Amino acid sequence: MAVAPFSFERTKHDQSTWAGRTRHFFTVTNPVYLFATEGQLATAKAKLQAFRDGKRGATTDAELWEARTLTDAVLHPDTGVPVPAMFRICAFAPANIPICAGMLMTPQTIGNVLFWQWVNQTYNAGFNYSNRNASGSLTSEKLAGIYAGAMTVSCGIAIGLGQAVKRAPLNAATAAVAGKAVPYCAVASANVFNFVAMRSSEIFTGIPVKDKEGATLGMSQEAAKTAVFQGAITRAVIPAPILLLPPIIMRALDKMPYPPRLRPAIELGVIVASVGGCLPCAIGLFPQEASLPVSKLEKHFQGLRTSKGEPVEFVTFNKGV
Repeated sequence: MAVAPFSFERTKHDQSTWAGRTRHFFTVTNPVYLFATEGQLATAKAKLQAFRDGKRGATTDAELWEARTLTDAVLHPDTGVPVPAMFRICAFAPANIPICAGMLMTPQTIGNVLFWQWVNQTYNAGFNYSNRNASGSLTSEKLAGIYAGAMTVSCGIAIGLGQAVKRAPLNAATAAVAGKAVPYCAVASANVFNFVAMRSSEIFTGIPVKDKEGATLGMSQEAAKTAVFQGAITRAVIPAPILLLPPIIMRALDKMPYPPRLRPAIELGVIVASVGGCLPCAIGLFPQEASLPVSKLEKHFQGLRTSKGEPVEFVTFNKGV
């Protein structure tokens, strides 16, 4: 299969379509990038810098795309600094497999519910902070408040809704289905709270926007509103296939004859497939490098021109993961 010519102005896969973004995220979420060494990263950065300097040499398009994928998976898009390994986008699926398994496969006691919601929100807080737009600043006090708030939301909904399902006049089958939906409701609500609270300051300060040449034009509150809104929707969608599909699939599989002792292994396999297969589809809902027409931005962005004298019609900005 022919490899597309390498370019910094676009990604290997078309980011204007959901299918293209999904293919892109299937690539950058590959857990193999968790094991990238400093030497591999330095080599990748050197290849990309040589291309920028017009000294590409014998480096092929395939090698350049691989170098860019590696840097996209490891480096923060704003700072260029490696994201801590556990909070890289390529770690999201492996980290969420045990969390989802714990939520879905352990007995729904109050202790288990509290423990797994705590684990999930602790990981989410670290992931959101590590992948935030770097223009924002958060104090330790605010971080602690956001973390406590997300814990309260997730645990409150998980326990409250779980108890409500148990007390509701439902038949056993309906109650079982409703009970399996409780972890999703708790996680989705807390995810949105966590994300919006952590990124809310950007709405007031704005985030950097760039022209098509990559030149920063200034800070835009309108771009920040779009970034936070799209990020919040993504945070609500991400756990849907991961926490809702396995119970549905297992309900269908339980109608088939198989040794009961194999059920835990089968359920774990379904969870792994759901996390690994559906996560890129959900993350790809919106492009990470978002764009807006200048007409939707503040007045001081109107009428700007690039270094070549061309009118700036669209701006791009890092939405965050």
